[in-house]
Amino acid sequence: MDEGQVLHIKYNANVPIQKRFESIVRIIVDMVEDGMRDQTVRQKAISIINAAGVRGHDELGEIRAITKWVQTHMVYRKEPIGVEYFHTAKRLLRDIDNGSSAGDCDDFVILGGSLLGSLGYPVGALIVDSSGDGVFNHVMLVTKTFSETREFKNNWIPVELIYPEFELGQSVPISRVYPLMAEAGSIRAPVTRNTISGLGSVEVSKSLKPRVHKKSNFGDMLAKHPLVKLLRGNK
Repeated sequence: MDEGQVLHIKYNANVPIQKRFESIVRIIVDMVEDGMRDQTVRQKAISIINAAGVRGHDELGEIRAITKWVQTHMVYRKEPIGVEYFHTAKRLLRDIDNGSSAGDCDDFVILGGSLLGSLGYPVGALIVDSSGDGVFNHVMLVTKTFSETREFKNNWIPVELIYPEFELGQSVPISRVYPLMAEAGSIRAPVTRNTISGLGSVEVSKSLKPRVHKKSNFGDMLAKHPLVKLLRGNK
C-alpha cells in the first residue's frame, strides 16, 4: 500500500463484532509488516529515539521512547458505526506532521508496531476482551526485547498506546486475548498466555488460528541460531 492509502471497510449490521475484530487484526498485521520494512518509517523511528536521548543497546529505552511518542502525537478518534478505516504507517506519520492526526486503536497499533518493527523488535497485535463478556472489543500491541531485562525478563510486553498516562507494561483489564504476529521474515516468535508479562492468567482464545508462514530453507537455518531461540523463549 502506498503512503497515502486508506483501506475502508464497511461491515453489514449482521456481522458479529467478534468476526469483525478477527478480520481487523489480520489486516493490521499485514499493514504492520509493510510499515516495518519502509525506510521512511525506520528513519522516523531513529529520529524519535535519538531525540529522546536513548543510548545504543538500551532496548527498553528505545521501546519506551517509541511508545511515548505515539501516545503523545497520535489523536484518538472513534470511527463511524460499522465502518473501519486502516491507515498505512506512512499516512499516519504524514497526518501527524500535518496536524490532522485521527485514528482508533487499530491505527495506533499499526503505527507503533511499524516503528518498533523497523528497529528490529518483534511485535504482535492482540485482540482482547476487556469487559469480560466474551466479546473481543479492543486491539493492543505487544513487543519484547532481545536481551532479558530485570523488569520484564524475556516476556512479551503489553504496549497500550491509546492512553498517554499508561506506562510500558500497563494495559486495560483483559480477560481473553487472541494473538497474531507481525513478521519481517520467516521467523515466528509465538505469543502465548504464559509469556505476556503481567497477563499470565489471561485466557488465550483457541477459536482462531494463528498466522503461519511457510518456512524456507533460510528460515530453517535461522531457526538454529541462538538469537532466534531466544526470541522463541528457548534456552
